[in-house]
Amino acid sequence: TTEIYTLSLHDALPISKYFNPSGAEYFLQSVANPKSMRYGENPHQHAVFYGDLNELFEQLNGKELSYNNLVDVDAAVQLITEFTDTTLAIIKHTNVCGIAARSTLKKSWDAALAGDPESAFGGVLVCNAAIDKSTAEAISEIFFEVLIAPSFNEDSLEILKSKKNRILLKQKKKPAHKEQYKSLLNGVLVQQQDEGNYAEWKEVGGKETDDEEKENLKFANIVCKHLKSNAIALVKNKQLVGKGCGQTSRIDSLRHAI
Repeated sequence: TTEIYTLSLHDALPISKYFNPSGAEYFLQSVANPKSMRYGENPHQHAVFYGDLNELFEQLNGKELSYNNLVDVDAAVQLITEFTDTTLAIIKHTNVCGIAARSTLKKSWDAALAGDPESAFGGVLVCNAAIDKSTAEAISEIFFEVLIAPSFNEDSLEILKSKKNRILLKQKKKPAHKEQYKSLLNGVLVQQQDEGNYAEWKEVGGKETDDEEKENLKFANIVCKHLKSNAIALVKNKQLVGKGCGQTSRIDSLRHAI
């Protein structure tokens, strides 16, 4: 005979922790089919991905995603989700180094690249529109690690697949999680995703901004949200023209941005 017992999550977690007493990571054991990475952030580090990439992406070309690729892909997807206009962004080490919204994707690419053409080398590219031939030809002129888009035209794929290691990801859906997790000390820190609150701004500086200025301020605040503090984003015409990030002094961040 078989006896079946039902455990609540409250009961199951301490039992799981007993068998895997490694602090904050015990709750990950409930994720099916974890994927071992070639290595972690550095070659000497072991790493495992707990999740289902196939639910979010169809990989059309390129080598296997690395730990650092996944970190940058997450940053890229989180950023591009915020925009409805035709937008293209360039991510480097999780920070956005170029982004612009224009009437066409090719124009978005040109403006995004112009914001910081030096940092764009070896970056992760993400957009919210189909990759067409002219855009594919333009971005193929530089070296990049990953390109994420909702779709690719056939003639653009022929161009982009010319480099066998170039990772092309067709994004099928947006990530659904509403919380952010960070392992620290001997536990896990959880916080709500930052949804922003741009519709309820109150202007108290003595000068009311016009509609165009409001749109640029919203654009700049979203970009700034996706930069490491201390963060400064200088924006004009929905184009990032200067940024400072990761500095211990806001003055230094502003100097970098200028």
